[in-house]
Amino acid sequence: MNMLDKERVRIDVLDVFCVAKRGLSIADVLMQLNSMYMRSGEKLEQQMLQDILDKLTEIGYLKTYKVGILNSWKITEEGIEYFEDL
Repeated sequence: MNMLDKERVRIDVLDVFCVAKRGLSIADVLMQLNSMYMRSGEKLEQQMLQDILDKLTEIGYLKTYKVGILNSWKITEEGIEYFEDL
């Protein structure tokens, strides 16, 4: 199995949120990314995704909020601008 590049995953995470235009839980993001990566025999681990979500939240590209007991994330305007400038 190939090792996923953290920078590639970070960009893919922003892409998923830009397309979704709504809040997503970690399970939603993990499912979407793994369905993309499956084609090339790769698998994203939940801990790596959590680290990336935390970092993107810390720099202001995502915001987090609670839905019931679950954390969800949504892309910010800054995150959209950053992604579109890539």
